[in-house]
Amino acid sequence: MKELITEDGSITYYNEEVQDHYHTKSGARQEAFEKHVKALEVKPGKVIFDVCFGIGYNAAAALDIGPATIYCFENDKVILQKVLEINADFKSFNIIKEFIQGFFEGNNIYEKDNIKLIMMFGDAREKIKEVIQKADYVFFDAFSPAKVPEMWTEEFFKDIFNKMNSKARLSTYSCARFVRDNMKSAGFRVIDGPIVGRRSPSTIAIVE
Repeated sequence: MKELITEDGSITYYNEEVQDHYHTKSGARQEAFEKHVKALEVKPGKVIFDVCFGIGYNAAAALDIGPATIYCFENDKVILQKVLEINADFKSFNIIKEFIQGFFEGNNIYEKDNIKLIMMFGDAREKIKEVIQKADYVFFDAFSPAKVPEMWTEEFFKDIFNKMNSKARLSTYSCARFVRDNMKSAGFRVIDGPIVGRRSPSTIAIVE
């Protein structure tokens, strides 16, 4: 893992195994708020799936809005360890750190003050099938489709779609044609999301 300071001053990492960054270089904190939390108009008290949790910025941004139940899908303990080593500029980042510290101590669930965080550690494509609750929002933040195309398939999007409530919304940074086609084939209506840190828009997928 190589540390990188993004343009808004927040830290991200470069995964040498996958050869991809965890966030856009224009601003990791900005991306969490603009491409996910604000793009989906996240309201407190809802259920969120954070697919590819990483260092927890998307979850922290959501908790900065208010309490939520967040299912956190991650398969890499190395990046989770980084959560404990940094101090990110979110009001709720200490909650994320407590959650991850608990995870390393053997506790997959954090509950406090109407906040519930559940670590779904392993292959997200399999772990999604274990979730009983349905999501109101999904932050889909896998490595790029060019690096991990297996995470952007119609099959996986269909499994996610089936675990979402009516009118629920999914956000992702990618607008690749095959990604949007796979989302549509899975049942989503797809629209442009905000343009942040790049020329092309992000994507919002809606359950109607």
